Amino acid sequence: MKDVSGKGGAGRLSILVTTTALVSAAAAGAASAQQAGTTATAADTPVSLRPIAIEDTRPEPAGTIQLTPEDIEREQPQTLRDLFRDQPAVTISSGSVASQKLYVHGIAQNKLNVTIDGAQQRNNVWHHNGNLFLDPGLLKSVAVNPGVAPADAGPAALGGAVAFETKDAADLLLPGRSYGGRLTTSYDTNSETARATAAGFAAVQGFDLLGMVTRADGNDYENGAGITERGTGTDLLNGLAKLRYEAPSGHRVKVSAEYLNDDTVRRLRPNMGFVTNELNRNDLTRTTFTAAYETTAPTPLFDPKVSVYYNLYDLKRPNESGYTRPSGDFNSQVETIGGKLQNTVLIPMGNLTVGADFSHDDISIERFHFATDVGEEITTAGLFAQARVSPVDRLTVSTGLRGDVQRYEAVDGQTFENAGLSPNISADYGLTDWLTVFGGYSYVWGGLEPSETALFHARNYTYADDLEPVTSHNVRVGARTEYEGFGFEAAYFHTLMHNPMEYNYTTSRRINGPDLESRGVDLIASYRTETAGVSAKYTHTDITYGDRIALPGDYYQGTAIGDLITLSGHYTFTPIGLTVGASTEIALDFKHDDLRANGYADVDGYTVVDLFVEWAPPSLAPYLTLRAEANNVFDETYYSRSTYSQTARVTPVYDPGRSFLVSSVIRF
Repeated sequence: MKDVSGKGGAGRLSILVTTTALVSAAAAGAASAQQAGTTATAADTPVSLRPIAIEDTRPEPAGTIQLTPEDIEREQPQTLRDLFRDQPAVTISSGSVASQKLYVHGIAQNKLNVTIDGAQQRNNVWHHNGNLFLDPGLLKSVAVNPGVAPADAGPAALGGAVAFETKDAADLLLPGRSYGGRLTTSYDTNSETARATAAGFAAVQGFDLLGMVTRADGNDYENGAGITERGTGTDLLNGLAKLRYEAPSGHRVKVSAEYLNDDTVRRLRPNMGFVTNELNRNDLTRTTFTAAYETTAPTPLFDPKVSVYYNLYDLKRPNESGYTRPSGDFNSQVETIGGKLQNTVLIPMGNLTVGADFSHDDISIERFHFATDVGEEITTAGLFAQARVSPVDRLTVSTGLRGDVQRYEAVDGQTFENAGLSPNISADYGLTDWLTVFGGYSYVWGGLEPSETALFHARNYTYADDLEPVTSHNVRVGARTEYEGFGFEAAYFHTLMHNPMEYNYTTSRRINGPDLESRGVDLIASYRTETAGVSAKYTHTDITYGDRIALPGDYYQGTAIGDLITLSGHYTFTPIGLTVGASTEIALDFKHDDLRANGYADVDGYTVVDLFVEWAPPSLAPYLTLRAEANNVFDETYYSRSTYSQTARVTPVYDPGRSFLVSSVIRF
């Protein structure tokens, strides 16, 4: 742990340049040797991986936001904000890695089923901290089901589901190779952050092995007004290891382990500008283990998948300032163990997936200003079935049902036991070869939501004995067209939640809150060719909590978004291996009487423009890729939507101002 307010950018930059130059030279030598016809050794002999045969698979009806491996590789995201920069339906709050929160159509993450490699993320420890901790550089893909989610996506998908998947060895191996390595380095001029990711991988005799390590180190960044945003520096360590074995008989087993740590000095409230000048050590760690089994030789009645996981979210905020009363100083852990068993069978017109899943959350908090520590335990188990069929030509239907039971052992000694059903149905119908209409509905039983554990460090809370489980209704309908590379999609979405959990801070009591409602439209227009792509996306979101709009202080509920527009494009000059691209995020002004009536200022709009150029020299392809980015080109002073906004006491934490980023990817 260290305070990153000091400067050390020149040293980090020199190390970055030297490392890139040395490995680039090695890559050039490897390429020259190959072109000269170097004889392959036995270790270089390619290993053929048997393809997976999935018979009669039916597509999921439209509505999912997909970030493909190609998308992530092209964008090279450094943060969660970068990852979703072209997705206005998904917003990430401003600030450091310790404060970034994820919202889908304005709905907070704790009301979504969020997984990383199948491991549920129950990370609602403290409302001033971020609730999703990951390194996007390790990701292979992301799938977002906004609103309507299938039964096999998991429990409590009140506002939808988000599934992150990390890279495997097969995603990084060069064609025809059985082993290799990859070194990715970058340097950001604003925060003077140097980042390096080293990976080694191999595939031999049915085994796939991957090891990746990321280290990032940098200072506080400056916003568009040239003011340093204290407590936003980078001190990140991430490691990922995976081992997969595929037997000739068609059985595949995979295990993975990930460790992610950010240990540095942050603002006392990382998601805000300074209410006071206090800083505090914020040591945040996520540890995830997963194991999975599946077959690569399914039969009409046997296509199983089995997975188990362990996830530990650990936040340490030691009292190094000598506080004499609770002041955001505590240690807290959310430990989750879970698993899933399912089998897919072929049925007339499609397939049917049936299964069971479970999770157990052990939540604890060490309280520095009380004689006792406290905790909670939550156990959830469910059964599910999801059919995906095409009953007639041009029609695809996905429908399912899950039933869940929950046992909630609350901090005040009460135990709540509840059960409920969650049906869903969605469909696509092709009116013509180029025009499709789609729609879906789900009713979700979510049980009692996990508490915010950090609240217990400041006082003792009790639970109302008549707490009701949270439920939601989700609707999404629209149309899309695709014709010779052109695409257009329009969708209306509506989510209505009953009985969301909230706190009465006057009585220190957990109660049911008023209805939470999100509705709006998504519009997408795009054009794609093999070498180019452009897109324009627009999302309008109205979100209310009770008889007013959702406010920034409605933690774990949602927040007002308004109107967001993203524009993006890229073009590749194939003969010279050069790709250029640009993206723009436009947020319109958001003004509302409810903001002013509750002490918040109206939220100003902004326009942020990012540019990049990427070069993969043909003589060194695919061994070397060089990239340069100009981010926030016009030095806009802004904070992103879903960030805690301006009040009489609180200044928002602003996003970085203009910065230039240079990076390299070396493959061998």
